[in-house]
Amino acid sequence: VVAACSGKSEDSGDASTTFSGEGEGEGEGEGEGEGETTTTLQFAAKVEGGTFVCGADYTLGGTTASLDDLRFYVSAVEAIDDTGATVPLTIVDDSPWQGVGVALLDFEDGCRSGTAETRTTVVVDGLAAGDWQGVRFTVGVPFDQNHIDVATAPAPLSVSSMFWSWNAGYKFLKIDGISTELTSGFSIHTGSTMCEMDDAGTVTGCANENRAVMEVSGGFNPASNTLVLDLAALFDGVDLTSNTPDTPAVCMAAPTDPDCAPLFDNLGLPFSDQPGGAASIFSVE
Repeated sequence: VVAACSGKSEDSGDASTTFSGEGEGEGEGEGEGEGETTTTLQFAAKVEGGTFVCGADYTLGGTTASLDDLRFYVSAVEAIDDTGATVPLTIVDDSPWQGVGVALLDFEDGCRSGTAETRTTVVVDGLAAGDWQGVRFTVGVPFDQNHIDVATAPAPLSVSSMFWSWNAGYKFLKIDGISTELTSGFSIHTGSTMCEMDDAGTVTGCANENRAVMEVSGGFNPASNTLVLDLAALFDGVDLTSNTPDTPAVCMAAPTDPDCAPLFDNLGLPFSDQPGGAASIFSVE
């Protein structure tokens, strides 16, 4: 069989680092083992030089558009030292936003739908204090968690609006909005597709995993830096003025939907005969 395949709390936005003690340790990162921390990684979404505001009008996709949903899952966070070696970090359990190695970031504030609470941080263990060369993380949910039952899933995978019930998997990135031309609304939802199931209905694999790996480099200090999503870069080349007939507006990650091609390119994901590459939609500020 092939399938085309919240309670919240508001963040203060202040960087926080809790030292777990000093001593010797093992690892690849520079200085790892001394001053290892529980660290809060700050994220932000920006457009037109300012912080994203839910429901505000922006020039995106070749037109005027506003977004009323902007959420995505983060997993597989790693720090990169000045030799290029990576240090895996643990996403700590912090319900309802973090658990089972996954964090949910939420930039919508209920401007047209949803709820008022937001989440713009990821709390991790295992990061030594000080300067690092960069950070790598995945926008997506690991396979072992991606196809569980949302009705019984632990937070943050218990959010039903982030689950494709028809697809037996999670929406890794969920953006909804309206534009001048698409007045009935548009959606940009990514996740694994063309997933195979066994006779018991268990997903055994997906032809298109669609987990987007993001890497920022050039220097990163979690005490003073923020990981910034550039919405203009994410929407570069995406057409929000029209939609291919007989397809969702604008992209639900279907591998046959041409409207998805520029979005996937911006995410660094392969699409149809288009190879994947390095994404450049995140930066350090």
